[in-house]
Amino acid sequence: MSTQSDPHISLRPATSDDLKQILSIEVQSYPEPWKIDHFESELERPYTRALVLTDDETDTIVVGYIIYWIQAEGVSLLNLAVDPKWRGFGFGMKLMQAMIKEAVNEDISRIVLEVRESNQTAITLYESIGFKVTHKRKSFYSNGETALVMEIKTSEASSTVQ
Repeated sequence: MSTQSDPHISLRPATSDDLKQILSIEVQSYPEPWKIDHFESELERPYTRALVLTDDETDTIVVGYIIYWIQAEGVSLLNLAVDPKWRGFGFGMKLMQAMIKEAVNEDISRIVLEVRESNQTAITLYESIGFKVTHKRKSFYSNGETALVMEIKTSEASSTVQ
């Protein structure tokens, strides 16, 4: 698992067996991490997609995950994180590309997300794909931080799918 193009890393649907590692990545990534029951409830929703990026050899090392809703009016990105020791290899982009590809394949016109105004790493990733800030939600997070609401039309995002 050394490069973003490493053929020994694959995306697959997340299962309850992945939750321990997902939660570990979550608490290392966010000041207000989701609780285990939040992840469990998302795995049960029919419109939720939860994908993990894992090693092909054992399929047990979770490098990162993405959770989003697929609905007729649009895709909503809920959660995305890469294990800190695997950041910088393009895995966040690979997860985003999987979500975009599904949205394009499902003929869904837009993808939206909220991101902490202070999360410059995520904002840079989203902007590199073509997401634009549409508005802000003041005091969106429980610590009072503002959320940036970002959106992209899938017709514009499809060029980032490889």
